[in-house]
Amino acid sequence: MAISRLLLALTAAASSARAHFTFVRVRQNGEWLEPTRYIRNKTTPFTERDSPDTNYHVRLYNAPTYAVTDYPDSVRCGRDNMAHAADTDILTIRAGDKLEFAHQRSEPEWPPEMWNNCPDERGSCQYANWNPEGYVDLNHEGPFMAHLSKVPEGQDIRSYDGSGEWVKIYTLGLDLRNDSKHPVHWIPWNDQGIPAPFVFNVPKETPAGDYLLRSDLVYTGVFEFNFTSFPAQVYPSCLQIRVESDFEGSLPKGIKIPEDLMHESPGMRTSLAMYRSEKVDGDYVYPGGMLWTGTEMIVDRPQLAES
Repeated sequence: MAISRLLLALTAAASSARAHFTFVRVRQNGEWLEPTRYIRNKTTPFTERDSPDTNYHVRLYNAPTYAVTDYPDSVRCGRDNMAHAADTDILTIRAGDKLEFAHQRSEPEWPPEMWNNCPDERGSCQYANWNPEGYVDLNHEGPFMAHLSKVPEGQDIRSYDGSGEWVKIYTLGLDLRNDSKHPVHWIPWNDQGIPAPFVFNVPKETPAGDYLLRSDLVYTGVFEFNFTSFPAQVYPSCLQIRVESDFEGSLPKGIKIPEDLMHESPGMRTSLAMYRSEKVDGDYVYPGGMLWTGTEMIVDRPQLAES
């Protein structure tokens, strides 16, 4: 419909004028590591096989990804990530380690000042003319998620494309605020102010082995009957990790990507009212399947206590 085409056109224009974002750096137990050393890089520009907007096949580094049209590899770990997997180091962690992810909105190449002496010990900074305080903001609402996919037995992580199952281990979503018109507050986006840190612990019950750890923010799509419909955008990156663990067991059953991140998948679209931050849909759950706490799988839905 006309409104969908207009919104997608505006999205495409925005991505060329001022970039979206990519998760490119990880912090392990308090130490920030070299950008993209352990996270698979992307190819830019890159031509996708299709697009919700027929004029938006060629994407730059930070441009959005669409599960409904793009190559499966793009949706799993970023555009053309397999071309960079062999050059990506493997980060050794201990089950239970604390990780934090940092993002950039600028296109590569990044100068040193975008990584050093950032405010509040963040892992990335922004140009002063974009944000005088130095924080790297986000230009989209939606939940931040982290998933694990275990590399199949006998396969090298550098050749694993993520076509196996993915288990969600973390979500940073929304809360409610005292605002009668727009009570829905997406914590990662924070009204395009200072975003919350993307920090979590890998469950202590994670079995030893090699994994892809996928970080993503889902800019949720919209479906409004007889009015408009447009698909979600995803912003995936994959960290290559080797987990040391004393836990004996296996991961619970997970989801498949991109199959379970389609427009009709749970959490991948909302009503127009929720998109406008006016309410939380009664049946809304976060996308990406159930959440593994390390001991159980739980339905991943917002905890609606007003802040």
